[in-house]
Amino acid sequence: MLISREVDYAIRIIHLLCENKRKMDAKEISELSGIPIRFTLKILGKLTTSKIIESFRGAKGGYKAIGTPKEINVYDIIIALEGGIKINGCFERKTTCSTEKQSNCGLKNRLKKIEKKLEKELQNLTIDKLKGCSAKV
Repeated sequence: MLISREVDYAIRIIHLLCENKRKMDAKEISELSGIPIRFTLKILGKLTTSKIIESFRGAKGGYKAIGTPKEINVYDIIIALEGGIKINGCFERKTTCSTEKQSNCGLKNRLKKIEKKLEKELQNLTIDKLKGCSAKV
């Protein structure tokens, strides 16, 4: 599994919002994190839709984390931005598997167990356990 740049940036944005404990506008988030404004806005939209952060409209608007750093985990961020974790393409659709005996595939069964362990680890990895994530990239 490869953590995408978008997920990396989202983690940095949420860390920044949690550190500051206040509403921040997209421009400030972009400047403090070093993430381009267009990418920042795209990520903020996805995080808002997923209810990880909330947005406020108007002149005094901005964005704020909904939960505490102990409540927001990396797995939820990945789900919000990428829809899930897949460590092998054969988990997505049966047609992507190159073997005819998919249900008996030893590799697929082992990788599925690893994927479940990875999901659990990422669910336990909360923002409060990450140090220095909001620094400029």
